[in-house]
Amino acid sequence: MRDEKTTLRIEIKDESNITISEMSGVEEISLIHTKKYKKGDKVCFTNLSGNKYLVINIDNELSEALIYVPGNMLEFSIPFGDDSIPYSLCAFKGSNHTIDMRIATNEEIYCYRNLAKNVMDKGCNTTYYPHVTENIETGNEAIFAARNTIDGKTNNQGHGVWPYESWGTGQREDAELLLNFGRDVEVDKIVLYLRADFPHDTYWNDITIVFSDGTQKNVRPIKTSDAQSIEFEKKRISWVKLMDFKMADEPSQIAALTEIEVYGIDISGDKKNSDIFN
Repeated sequence: MRDEKTTLRIEIKDESNITISEMSGVEEISLIHTKKYKKGDKVCFTNLSGNKYLVINIDNELSEALIYVPGNMLEFSIPFGDDSIPYSLCAFKGSNHTIDMRIATNEEIYCYRNLAKNVMDKGCNTTYYPHVTENIETGNEAIFAARNTIDGKTNNQGHGVWPYESWGTGQREDAELLLNFGRDVEVDKIVLYLRADFPHDTYWNDITIVFSDGTQKNVRPIKTSDAQSIEFEKKRISWVKLMDFKMADEPSQIAALTEIEVYGIDISGDKKNSDIFN
């Protein structure tokens, strides 16, 4: 049985917070915006359904994002200038934009999946998860920002331009990368893609992974462009942190992370979406 009170809304607002395009509906909506974006434009999503998991496709050029939204609203600022470099050259360009929004199904939410992926993540404080932050950003450039490590792109044999966006420690020993899920999840595997633009790059041969439950794991990556998997007993956590990056003894002094994937399941709780999709 469907809940007719479910309400979703997408609005595009300009830098003066004036709505220039909008669409609303029940359970699943799509907004077609036929104007070029201008600097300061943002996409505002409202979810009054009580269901905290949404699937959003913010642009034709990007994949869907299954995100956890504790509140009723979220905003996504359209990237311009340096902020647009980590995205496809065609993303957010032109005068024909499709933005999709729907409530996630239980099958999508509670299956075993990569819980870290969020192509919509931003460097600023956000109201949706997963969200990654760092205490180091190489050159304060978007192409090396932390959000690049959870955007779903694993191309790692280049650097400095899309699709080789990445995050590095700037050779600082105190560098940390924190991935926040925004709620408790159960995980048992982490996959790392180290940037492998050799010989420009070197690699880390020692990294410490810290979990919100107080445990930690030391890992020893190798020099490869392949995915490197770290498996462990199931843990119930709300965040995971990478720290204590140690570089291999090589001529290059530059190492970077292309992608982190964290596999597990969402903890079902009362499965608030079940009434809608039964």
